[in-house]
Amino acid sequence: MSIFILDSLIIFGLNLFSTCMGNLKTSFLAQKTIKPVYVITFIDALVFVYAFKLIATSSGYGYILAFALGRLSGVFLANKIEKKLAFGLLEIDVYKHPEEGKILADNLREQGYSITTTLGYGVGGKERLVLTAILPRKQFPDFYAIMEQDGKVNMSVKSITKTYGKVGGINVLAE
Repeated sequence: MSIFILDSLIIFGLNLFSTCMGNLKTSFLAQKTIKPVYVITFIDALVFVYAFKLIATSSGYGYILAFALGRLSGVFLANKIEKKLAFGLLEIDVYKHPEEGKILADNLREQGYSITTTLGYGVGGKERLVLTAILPRKQFPDFYAIMEQDGKVNMSVKSITKTYGKVGGINVLAE
């Protein structure tokens, strides 16, 4: 019985690790962060083959359950890690009425954000100001908190993989 528990824990742990690495690899590829992918792929292959060997030489549904729970837990853990790492850039478009938009844009600029404004038109031809910011994903919670303080927020958020020139950062303003 103790060998069964030990083998089940090993299978669970290996599959947790393997699935986590596989999902992080996908996140890195989506963000065009290629260098870690090579190392992760190699380690993931070694771990997966060893775990698969353990399952193939074992009998019983407990091992299959340990394998499946390891996979499930690996997805959960990878999601937590990916959110913490927050690689990549976001393009955020905020839609406001022109006067409110100018005030918000100036407020964001005072806090160091690089904001581009564009005049647009909404339903029935009503003028709208589109505020565009490109920033690292890690900085999005702070940016969103400012948006919530402003009141009702209409915005779109898109992942981007590459920028050229001076975009994608916060300028620290001297006081």
